[in-house]
This record gives sequence, C-alpha cells and structure tokens, in this order.
Amino acid sequence: MSTAADTCHAPPRTAARRPLNGLATLALAYGVIAVASALFPAVREITGSLGVPALVLAATGLANARRLNGAGTKQAIAGMALGLTGLAINLTA
Repeated sequence: MSTAADTCHAPPRTAARRPLNGLATLALAYGVIAVASALFPAVREITGSLGVPALVLAATGLANARRLNGAGTKQAIAGMALGLTGLAINLTA
C-alpha cells in the first residue's frame, strides 16, 4: 500500500562544489615539506631545496585562483610563505 509520502519524494540535492586549485594545494604541501626538511640536517641533504618548487607552484596557484574566483588563494599564499621560509632556512644553515 503506498501513501502520499512515498510518491512525493524529491530527488536529493547535491551541494554545488567550488572549483579546486590543485596547484595551490601542491604549493602548500611542498612548503610544509620544505620547512620540515630544512630543520633537520640529515633530511636537508636528501631533499635539497624544496622551497623553489613551492614558490613556483604558489605563483602559478595564485594565477589560477584569479581565474577560479579566489579558490585556493589562501593555500597559495601559505605555500609561498612556507616555501620562502624553507628556502631561507636552507640557505642560512
């Protein structure tokens, strides 16, 4: 036996997803790894200077953020700051 509630189900709504900025996410990841590896001399010898790719990815991620209406702007800025910090630690150590 069907009731009115059984036949009036609306299809579930899916939330609109914001576009993702993968380059900004990579910049953040490289920045975190650059700072972490710069703090340990043994790891620093293996990883080298990961701050440079973090800076390049962050700059490209910021350019993409303009086209994506700001998606990933904060991640790209954080990746740039961490990349610079990791590069500075690497160069002074």
